[in-house]
Amino acid sequence: MNMMDLNMQAHSGSDDDVATPRASLLSTAKRMAVFAAPLVVIVGGGAALALMMITAPKPEEKGDAPHAPAIQFAVAHARPTTISIGVQGEVRPRTEATLAAQVAGRLVWVSPAFVDGGAFREGEVLARIDSADYELAVVRARAQVAQAQEALVREEAEAELARQDWQALGRGEAPPLAVREPQLAQARAGLAAAQAALRSAELDLNRASIRAPFTGRMRERRVNVGDYVGPGSPVAVMFATDAVEVRVPLTDADLASMRIPVGFTATAANPGPVAHVTSATGGRERSWEGRLVRTEASIDARTRLVYGVVEVRDPFNARHAAPLAPGMFVSARLEGSSRETMVAAPRSALKRNEYVYVVTPENTIDIRQVRAAQTTADEVLFREGVADGERVVVSVLTSPREGMAVTPIDRAGESEAPAAGQEQLPIRE
Repeated sequence: MNMMDLNMQAHSGSDDDVATPRASLLSTAKRMAVFAAPLVVIVGGGAALALMMITAPKPEEKGDAPHAPAIQFAVAHARPTTISIGVQGEVRPRTEATLAAQVAGRLVWVSPAFVDGGAFREGEVLARIDSADYELAVVRARAQVAQAQEALVREEAEAELARQDWQALGRGEAPPLAVREPQLAQARAGLAAAQAALRSAELDLNRASIRAPFTGRMRERRVNVGDYVGPGSPVAVMFATDAVEVRVPLTDADLASMRIPVGFTATAANPGPVAHVTSATGGRERSWEGRLVRTEASIDARTRLVYGVVEVRDPFNARHAAPLAPGMFVSARLEGSSRETMVAAPRSALKRNEYVYVVTPENTIDIRQVRAAQTTADEVLFREGVADGERVVVSVLTSPREGMAVTPIDRAGESEAPAAGQEQLPIRE
């Protein structure tokens, strides 16, 4: 190799060594540019957002207090009134009995009143049993009485003779057997037995005529002429018409309203509330007057109700346009015995059946737990808890709180002057 070839190889090796570091630097710069571009975008976006937040207009701060909700109210008024409650029930007879024969025999006659629905008076003969055997028994009993009387007379005469004979002997006090005292006592007992037998025979003869135990109506006849009946055989079902009863359910609130305890019984001093009984009969509404005479002494375990009894006297009297018959379903309005002053408010003033929201003079809410004396479709009456002239909320108030500020508006839509710091708002219907 000559000198020129060596110089050329040396020059060539030197160019390759220089080109390799340059290419490496260019590749590294490209990679750094790829990673730096997103970073620059993020930083720039954050700076722009910060600049917008700094330069954005700030909202104006309001110093006003939150608005008080608008409510409707009504003024409670005190007035004299009589408590009344409405109840319903079924009419049933106060006295009902199953008439039965007391002697045996064949039925030979019945009264025209011995029919379903027939009317009869107390002591009236409704049916007769064949009495021939009982008439003969009476004749035999009378004969036995006559024989016993004759035996007693004869024994009394013999006893008197024996006493005289003993006295004639002069032996002092006579022993009972000597003067026939045992025989005399036996004769007297025989007469008493004969007389008792006669009374029994006469009683059986009288019982052959079946009589009404009270004045009433026939509900069901169970025998006819020709039927054979025995002692205890039922012949008819009947009920008395002197009075009927209506059993009505009463809640604890009803008892409190009428001021009647459980187990109440009417007396002369406290005759019980008046009851106006009504029913639609024959296409017309009929009415009868009665009284709540008692309440049962127990509470129904299933319904938690107490049952009261309304009594209507003489329900079949001609003064009524129609009789109040057993089995009728009737309505009854019970009225308190006296008028009393209570506070009345609209029905909508009672919230959840136990609360009233009273608007105070400062236009805030006073939540009171109350017990209504009476509630109707239109109003509610209070004995206590609400005073005359107080304003009560009658509109819907969401999430009420004690002391909550409100803007009161009366039911006519006229707003009252708001309390200090409150703004008047229209109410939403």
